[in-house]
Amino acid sequence: MNDVTLNLDNLIDGSGYADFELDLTGLDLRHALESIRQMIERQRRRRKVRSVLIRLDPPVPGQGETLFRPVGKHLVELLKKEMISRVKPYADKECSGFVIHLPAGKEEDISEDEAES
Repeated sequence: MNDVTLNLDNLIDGSGYADFELDLTGLDLRHALESIRQMIERQRRRRKVRSVLIRLDPPVPGQGETLFRPVGKHLVELLKKEMISRVKPYADKECSGFVIHLPAGKEEDISEDEAES
């Protein structure tokens, strides 16, 4: 049998590079999901594709489940609805989260005053 090593580096974004950052550390699930909803709603009125780093609290031994799993499930649902165009887990020493790409808004959703931003 051949020894095949899997390179999982491409599955996790370690750079954290994004156009914007949404810091959800310290929030409960309800408030975190509402913040994501508001971000998606604002993006509908913009002409440019934007990437966003969503920061979540890191796992702490003995503290139970973090927001990583429920927020990740929510982002997958948004991906299926084409409200986001890409999602990739993010991890570093200080936090975990996701890097997402938001598509440009549809022409009928873009207002003249917000098209400039």
